[in-house]
Amino acid sequence: DDGSRDATAEVARQFGADVHSFAANRGKGHALLAGFELLRAFDAVVTLDADGQHPPACLPAFVAAAEAGADLVLGRRRITPDMPPARRFANRFSSAWCSAIAGQPIADSQCGYRLYRREVLDRTPVRASRYEVETEMAVRAARLGYKVAHVEIPTVYGDEVSHLSPTRDVPRIIAMMLRLTFESRPAPKAP
Repeated sequence: DDGSRDATAEVARQFGADVHSFAANRGKGHALLAGFELLRAFDAVVTLDADGQHPPACLPAFVAAAEAGADLVLGRRRITPDMPPARRFANRFSSAWCSAIAGQPIADSQCGYRLYRREVLDRTPVRASRYEVETEMAVRAARLGYKVAHVEIPTVYGDEVSHLSPTRDVPRIIAMMLRLTFESRPAPKAP
């Protein structure tokens, strides 16, 4: 719970969830990295956004992709007319850029529905702290030679309001992608 001001944490606890709360919002990247650390004992971690966009019923497909050998499984949202035009453009543009610098296809760089194997979490260095962390992790993991797979998921848009700020977060994502574009590539992981 990244400093939410509603009853999110309490409601989650009432339904039996273990909840780690930050007193104030620290950013999605900080929240994800803290969650990954708290879940160190597990072989893999699945993330999905809490705004109802990612159907939990798709989880078996992520697990199946990992069981088939994937180290990082990325959700790939269907591009439909329901997706706002600005998101369609941003998704296509950022995913093409990420694929070019990752050396492997990254079909939906902004989708938060993912499965990370423990080794990917332990060996993929990240510097980002907000929304850009997921893109950085995908690019860096792909560059290290981890096998990336994709699972098609439905595009679900309702009344939710994105917390991604076009004036704060988009420049951070672009700056991180520029940094990755021009930095030297790491040696791939040993087989």
